[in-house]
Amino acid sequence: MFEKLDEEMGKRDIEAVLVYGDSTLGNPDLTYVVGGAVPRGGYFFKRLSKEPFLIVKDFDLELARNYGRLRNYYTYTDFGMEELTMKYGPAQAIPQLLAKILSDNEIKGSVVLAGRNDLTAGIGIADQLRSMGFKVTGDISQSLIESLRETKSDEEIQELRRVARSTCRVVEFILDVMRNMKRKRGGLNLGGKPATIGAVKSLISQRLLAEHLSEPEGTIFAQGASAIPVHNMGIPTQKLKEGKLIIFDIFPQAGTSYWCDMTRSFVIGRADAKARRIYEAVHEAQTETSDYLREGITGEQAMNKACDIIERHGYRTVRDLYGGKATNLPSGMTHTLGHGVGLTIGERPYLTFGNHKGFENRNVVTVEPGVYLPGYGGVRFEDTVLITPKGAENLTKTEKELELV
Repeated sequence: MFEKLDEEMGKRDIEAVLVYGDSTLGNPDLTYVVGGAVPRGGYFFKRLSKEPFLIVKDFDLELARNYGRLRNYYTYTDFGMEELTMKYGPAQAIPQLLAKILSDNEIKGSVVLAGRNDLTAGIGIADQLRSMGFKVTGDISQSLIESLRETKSDEEIQELRRVARSTCRVVEFILDVMRNMKRKRGGLNLGGKPATIGAVKSLISQRLLAEHLSEPEGTIFAQGASAIPVHNMGIPTQKLKEGKLIIFDIFPQAGTSYWCDMTRSFVIGRADAKARRIYEAVHEAQTETSDYLREGITGEQAMNKACDIIERHGYRTVRDLYGGKATNLPSGMTHTLGHGVGLTIGERPYLTFGNHKGFENRNVVTVEPGVYLPGYGGVRFEDTVLITPKGAENLTKTEKELELV
């Protein structure tokens, strides 16, 4: 959590950290330290054992202050950005500004530059600061800010719960539409027209907007064989058919920049025996693995738990690849179990092989086993859950049903 920034800096022997960017959009580290979205970004500075501050453009000052994350806020003008631009030119003004911040704070030790920015520009800034005598270091493994983001605060958990409730309402609305879809001459109709993947996805988009959610990375709604590979978004012109497996994977973002991630799989009408077998395997794996999760369990232990269940049902898992027993995996559970959710939908901690770190209280992760058969289709169930000392609290409580009838 943010309050542990000093502690984490001390562990890593970091004297100062600069988190920056032209925008908080697509920049989760900057969003995190600011406490919300600032369209034109800014510069967050923290010296070990000292109060941090944020520098933003003059017209973003009140917006940033409204988040209340920090006590100290300044504008570019306060640091003489206009004079630096006139003296050094626009390209050199930023490194000169950063050098001024570091000099004014008498920084002699390691400095970490953070934030999701253009790599080439970041290297250029680091090189220029080094040439001025500052010790700018890399932060590769689990980055400083990422380590703080991994454990959620009360406010973050509250927001993640809110986004999850809104997401569930969207999913439940769509499932009701699918359940009550009119059957006509062997086909499925939506709004008086043949139901297509594209029409359903348009309806999903409308419901997301009604819940004040967006879909920056789209939504997966794929039927039958088109659901493979697993992140195929679906074929817009494909007509919905009864009895075909559908994977509905939704991962919306709220205006606060927090995400949710959940998946449901079903058929409209009655399922065949093959679909039932896959459903039972994945449902059991998802339920038992979720029940198994708690503080102290590692990502690898969770992964092995899910693989044990899937393999017991007769399907292969990605464990064959990690264990060197195969060089490809055409069917079965072809991906790992899950990932963290917060300001991104692909952050630490990961539920996968090689992750030997125990989950901590207040981690928020997905649990999403799946089984896929090429040429036929697949089933994936995914919930976003909150790790606690006693277990995992499911934030996405929408029921799982195989048949929508």
